[in-house]
Amino acid sequence: MKKLNSKYYLIIFCVFYILLLGLMGFYFNQAIRLKQKAINSLAHEKIDDLLEQSSYKNMNLNKESELYKHFLALKKQETSIDIIKENYNHNSELFTTKVDSTFKELGYKVAAKFTITQITLNDKNINLLDEPFTFLETNEKVVRPQKINTSEWEINETSTHDQNDNHIEVENDKDLHITVHQEKEIEVVNYLSIVLKQLLPLFIGSSLICIFILVLYYITYRTIKHKEKEVANLYNMVDNVSHEFKLPIATLKYGCKNLSKEYESPTINLLLRQVDRLDRLQNSLNPILSDEEENYIKEDALVLIEDLQNLYPEVLISIEWSAKDELNLSKTKIETVLLNLLENSIKYGGTEIKCIISSEANQYTITVMDNGMGIAKDKQSDIFKKFYRIREGNIHNTQGLGIGLYQVQQIVKSLHGSININSKLQVGTTFKITIPYV
Repeated sequence: MKKLNSKYYLIIFCVFYILLLGLMGFYFNQAIRLKQKAINSLAHEKIDDLLEQSSYKNMNLNKESELYKHFLALKKQETSIDIIKENYNHNSELFTTKVDSTFKELGYKVAAKFTITQITLNDKNINLLDEPFTFLETNEKVVRPQKINTSEWEINETSTHDQNDNHIEVENDKDLHITVHQEKEIEVVNYLSIVLKQLLPLFIGSSLICIFILVLYYITYRTIKHKEKEVANLYNMVDNVSHEFKLPIATLKYGCKNLSKEYESPTINLLLRQVDRLDRLQNSLNPILSDEEENYIKEDALVLIEDLQNLYPEVLISIEWSAKDELNLSKTKIETVLLNLLENSIKYGGTEIKCIISSEANQYTITVMDNGMGIAKDKQSDIFKKFYRIREGNIHNTQGLGIGLYQVQQIVKSLHGSININSKLQVGTTFKITIPYV
């Protein structure tokens, strides 16, 4: 699967980050609306409670109220709308004081207005008002009311001329049927500052999360770019080293072949095999060439054992091959595994080493046994770590970099195999590798 370029990851992150900000903005806006709705509802309840007080009951339309009397006088044309307005101007100042004191503790700045928009004589279908009449309003004017309530008062009564009647006089033997249309407008002027103050912890928390995600991605992106640069430099170095090795290896191979024609010596054959192995290792650095590598055969294992026996004559090294003559596995990889395991056995005191290569149950098995110093139980899980070396006290008693067994583990993993170890101090160690058929 082809990896995406880092710039595409940046584009994808930006898209999802913008979506995240949009989603957070949407829910924040919804929270503001809900808070606004709750504030408006509370303001309306407080205003309604305020109007229930005795000083404002005359504002209600009933037969005992002053407002009702003014409407009757207006119907009889005994007064005018301007005179009625003048009578109610003083109420606005008192109403403003009452509203401000009611909402002072809550910190609300409330504007309210009560308007009679129409007074209709139903029997004649006549509107007594030329224009809407505001009979109660705060000094703070309503600009953008968040909620407008409309209501209708309808009065239908019959009155006759009777000197003993305590009712208000109307035209003799006439029905009084009027409908009054009223609007109540309320605006919490500073609702936005109240809501933002209430939602400030949520806003700060959300902002910090967004900033944290942005900083975290920046650090991650910068680290990835730095690592990409390091990997690119490493590949360039490996390519350069591989290229520079080509000529010396080719020269050594040419010289060894010419010497083998003039002299028959096992040392020359050993040199030629090692040069061939170095050439294979150099080719494995190139992934294009490494895919075309030959398979491991029985003859390769016998030659490897022979070379090690010549290098370490004091150690008895044997091999048992019970698989097919050719394994469908990379020659360089299997040779690296065997060489690391065998040399490891020699380094840690093995004098008798046996290698068994077999095939069974759709898998290859490679076993290396020795009679060396063994590995303690608590250290067996660490020996495959990179650069790990077994020490006695603070002293390393063997030479090496501690990457041999790490290489073995990585190669076995690349072949989808497994490696097990069975070791006992002063008795020896057995490595068993199983690799499934390809």
